[in-house]
Amino acid sequence: MPYTVEITTPPMQIDGEEQAVRMYQLPDPFGTPAEAKDAAVAHIAELGLDPASVLYTVFDREGAPVASNVALPAGAG
Repeated sequence: MPYTVEITTPPMQIDGEEQAVRMYQLPDPFGTPAEAKDAAVAHIAELGLDPASVLYTVFDREGAPVASNVALPAGAG
């Protein structure tokens, strides 16, 4: 089952202007939740931002969250 990763970066200041939160998916699907999580952690490390301020969520093929670096709703993953 393919898993996808969504990354959410915090709002930030660029040239004195507040930039909105940015959300995007990593381009490749992953075979397991563990592979997806490892890819998310590696990607976040390369961003040059405080890793604690960047969120990731791993989704299954149906779009249900299965892993995240924030608490998931009851019954998920």
